[in-house]
Amino acid sequence: MPTIPASQSGGLRIAVIGGGAAGFFAAINTAEKNPHARITIYEAAHQPLQKVLISGGGRCNLTHACFDALRLSEFYPRGQKELRSLFSRFQPRDTMRWFENHGLPLKVETDNRVFPRSDSSQDVIALFLDLAEKYRIQIRTQTRVEGLEAQADGRFSLTAKGQAEIYDVCILSTGFSPPGWKLAQALGHTVLPPVPSLFPFVVKAPVITGLQGISMPLVNGKLITKSEDGKTHTQQAEGAILITHTGLSGPVIYRLSAWGARELAAARYQAKLQLDLVPHLSEDELRQILQALLYKNDAKKKLENTSFESIPNRLWLALLADAGAKLDERAETTSKKTFNTLIERLKRLQLSVSGKSPSKEEFVSCGGVLLKETDFKTMQSRKVPSLFFGGEIMNIDGLTGGFNFQACWSAGWAISEALKA
Repeated sequence: MPTIPASQSGGLRIAVIGGGAAGFFAAINTAEKNPHARITIYEAAHQPLQKVLISGGGRCNLTHACFDALRLSEFYPRGQKELRSLFSRFQPRDTMRWFENHGLPLKVETDNRVFPRSDSSQDVIALFLDLAEKYRIQIRTQTRVEGLEAQADGRFSLTAKGQAEIYDVCILSTGFSPPGWKLAQALGHTVLPPVPSLFPFVVKAPVITGLQGISMPLVNGKLITKSEDGKTHTQQAEGAILITHTGLSGPVIYRLSAWGARELAAARYQAKLQLDLVPHLSEDELRQILQALLYKNDAKKKLENTSFESIPNRLWLALLADAGAKLDERAETTSKKTFNTLIERLKRLQLSVSGKSPSKEEFVSCGGVLLKETDFKTMQSRKVPSLFFGGEIMNIDGLTGGFNFQACWSAGWAISEALKA
């Protein structure tokens, strides 16, 4: 618990700057554990919890049913190491228990995403607002904090709408927000500049042109970028892929864009992408299957009438043509050169990324307060006593599926533990 003057002991004045998921969760849990605290939430928008409202298409994907801290941390391109210890103390199982204990029934869908049973984000917002009222947490909407200064006595002078107030503790939970970062910087913190994460790739290549809508459930992707100093950076991911009208999307692309977010931004979204379309087959296995297919099983068929395993037929024909095959000729006429080129296309399809496409997922970005400047046992600043951070104001981001909210819940809980009376 922060060191505070004896006259304030048991009656902490706490300012929560940012009325989002992390801010509300920290405020409510702190109020439950510290009933004498006087808590005020400052929110610049006209309504709090706006990201909660739109999450999951209005259904609110609260968390992800992954109950192993190590495995869970692997879904975060940034913050993985720091969150591992935090998740060992408050993880999705605790989150689910918290919401259900507070009267919100939940459900786990087949992909392990967790939603309110009602499928309504409004129910999550209503719960938070009811608890805030129960614990007499003051909510000031349309009130942007203009200044925050640490005083010599360890308290804070907070300025909003031209008026200054004194607080014992300050929680910065403004999300991915330049105004929040400015407050952190004014207090001596380092902020990494933001760049987008989780976006589709613009890929212009004849082999996928006109194939939008085609998907594959399992592809291995390798993204290769080069920095200005000539260093090569490689990211790898496995998962489903989708061909779009502008290029490529799907889970494997989102993972590559997330883990390679900074390298891609530095390279102005120019990169090489290599795809293994049959990762379940070794090259030798693939060679044997293709030999049987083209020269035995379907030898008398025209190539345009052949098919191959899990490759969608239109993509298979496009790969054949790209390898130099003549689709109106029999399979057995396939030359050795075309045969070897086809293997290369299936195992190492080379594509050029020339940009990023707009995405509904792109509200997830990376950047924010440098992680080493926060103590993840308490979420307290290592630079300013009694200053805490929660949520996406820090350089933390997760994949879609409830992971970003889980980081908010875990941080909010840790803050409340640190402020426990």
